Amino acid sequence: MRKYYLLTILFFLLNCENEAVDNPNDDLNETSENPAQEDQLTVENGIQTFMTCLEFLETGDLSNLILDVYDNVDDDLNDFHETMIDAIEEIPNYQPLIDIDYPEEAFNAPNYFGIYTYNSQSQTWQTGPSNSAITMQFPLFTDSSSNDSSITLSGVSEALMEIEDPVYIPTAMSLNMSHNNQSMFAFNILNVDFTMSGETPIPEDVDFNIYMNPFTHEFSVDKLTSDTFTASYSLTSGTGGCVTQVEGVIKLLSTDYENLEDTDIDYIEGSITTNNMKFTIDIDAEYLFALDDPSVLQLNNFIDVEVFNDNVLLGELEVQEDSNEDYYFNMVFIDGTVVNVENFTGIGIDGNDFIETLEGVFARYIDRFDDND
Repeated sequence: MRKYYLLTILFFLLNCENEAVDNPNDDLNETSENPAQEDQLTVENGIQTFMTCLEFLETGDLSNLILDVYDNVDDDLNDFHETMIDAIEEIPNYQPLIDIDYPEEAFNAPNYFGIYTYNSQSQTWQTGPSNSAITMQFPLFTDSSSNDSSITLSGVSEALMEIEDPVYIPTAMSLNMSHNNQSMFAFNILNVDFTMSGETPIPEDVDFNIYMNPFTHEFSVDKLTSDTFTASYSLTSGTGGCVTQVEGVIKLLSTDYENLEDTDIDYIEGSITTNNMKFTIDIDAEYLFALDDPSVLQLNNFIDVEVFNDNVLLGELEVQEDSNEDYYFNMVFIDGTVVNVENFTGIGIDGNDFIETLEGVFARYIDRFDDND
């Protein structure tokens, strides 16, 4: 079980990409000359900066709008929103869409091009012409005096993915939601290019992004060679200076994609960056995943995790195991000082401080959901 638990964690952390298959540690060769106490404070400040960025995300325009809509729907005694949604079924050219068996059948977006405007008085949708998009204009709140919001879908292309139960998937599209003429949410598929190996889809070039005002999430996956794949994720804010990136590369030992096992991974290299802090990860997967129950010594031999600040090496993380066979991490600083990461301010025992801070950041959501349980 341990091996598969570890593999799950590593796959999540390394859902990442590099432009070339270079070791991400190549440009990180300076080492800290500070005492461990000072470098520990640097790491703790990095944790606090990350939390500050999460607060900025949680209090952004989209987050505030979601909560406003949630509260408005919760207080909607006249079923305003439900009536508006139900009225969509009465739009004449939407009938094929209601009956469609998507994704087994193609969506065929041009069949539904038009500008659809909701009339609160008649509780109906009025249709106008459009040659390039599906646009729905509507009041977002029960007390909205106009159609202050819109959702637009355009640029849709599709491809049939011939898996065991074939489905159509979008290979390009743009979905945008705005409120008071300000973009709040957008989902853009720039490209989805894949090939089939039997009934297994293999990504060749996948790029998409999600805008959640004020943050942009970007994702990409690329096949460099038949046995080498890269992927990346980045989170950036328009203001506030918050940047988080995950990037890396996975090299396979086999190209029999339909029968791949974790033992068919040669190595995984990558990095996780949040503002000035960077964690580089180098996994000798060929040897690690061949072990049924790797010991702590083996884990540390086959996994290297180094910690940098402004490209200066502060130390490395090592996994340890307590008497209950639970894993924990030590930070080994450049001067040889070893500190359990649970002693870091902002992390705490079993990550309690970190979890409590997260709960505080998202308390507005948690409180509402708890009240409706």
